Amino acid sequence: MLGQAPNGVFAALLFVTGVLASPLAWASPQHLECTLTDTDSESAVEQRALTITFDEETTTMKMQESGRIRNLTNVSISTTSMSGGDAGMTIGVSRSSWRIVLQTYQHNSVRTEFGVCALDVQPPQPKLPSTR
Repeated sequence: MLGQAPNGVFAALLFVTGVLASPLAWASPQHLECTLTDTDSESAVEQRALTITFDEETTTMKMQESGRIRNLTNVSISTTSMSGGDAGMTIGVSRSSWRIVLQTYQHNSVRTEFGVCALDVQPPQPKLPSTR
């Protein structure tokens, strides 16, 4: 049956099938749950948790810590890494190991924290029953 369709129709069907099967067609923001270790701490090793939300399609990143959300600027997302920052802070993440480095800049000092993240995989959304 498909062999009888005009070439233009067949090409359009292949294109639509490819787009719908593409992961980017259904892409949504992803979440990283991270634990940072402050190696510059003078007393003891300090650890803190934060969440990074990133969206490859819109090239955006947000960092959330203790209820505070920071929209990062100068965002770069590639297949190997992602980075961004805001006033006084930069963050970089390796996508192969989900290792993270966060640097905070203050007058005459730089605080560096390293850590590891895990991709927070959201459970699949249940299908809604048909209303027919």
